[in-house]
Amino acid sequence: MQFKRKVKVGIFATTSALVLGLVAAPSVNHVLHAASDNVTTVSQTAAPTTVKAADQTVKATSASGTKSNYSVSYVKSGTSSKTATYKKTAYNSKSDAKDEVDYIGAAKGSTVSLGNGTTAKLQGTMGRVYIHWNTNNWSVTAIANTADVQANPAKFAKQVNNQLTSQKLTDTNVTHGSVTVYDQTQSGQANTVKWQQSDKVTQVKGQQASTVMKLAADAQSN
Repeated sequence: MQFKRKVKVGIFATTSALVLGLVAAPSVNHVLHAASDNVTTVSQTAAPTTVKAADQTVKATSASGTKSNYSVSYVKSGTSSKTATYKKTAYNSKSDAKDEVDYIGAAKGSTVSLGNGTTAKLQGTMGRVYIHWNTNNWSVTAIANTADVQANPAKFAKQVNNQLTSQKLTDTNVTHGSVTVYDQTQSGQANTVKWQQSDKVTQVKGQQASTVMKLAADAQSN
């Protein structure tokens, strides 16, 4: 699939759409709802209770839903402000689940090196630099304000690649996975990591890129 065709999914949507989170909520018609096995505590889920990232520590404060469809909220340690969400959703089919992951195949653009033998494609638009690459069954898009990386357009993408490599997040065996992160804190939970396993999709969203990636990596290592 051509990279530019993914504009409508979220990568090259308007800046306001990007900030709001790149992806629409799953259709209720496609979600399987269990009548029992209610989730009321974080310990009933696969979500970690505390995550120590480079920029902050977050703690799980509440969980709700069922064992097949649940959500866990996180706040920054020492505050009551919600900063991240962990969500698991079961769909009617693998195809329905795939549609929610936003996996991006080969991209077009200038080739840049991220180190560790990783190359990526760079595009720029609307005051932002977008760098995209694929590894295993994952697609990764790092988005930075042009002014932040003017001297080194791949600066933020290299940081993202280093974190993903060290935490082995994209080494995880999944049907498909996607990472979309920003170099600056987002007022909404626009940073996202999603992965599909059969007909289930797990999603981590948050205001800080490094926190979201660490939370996803910790969840997969449990």
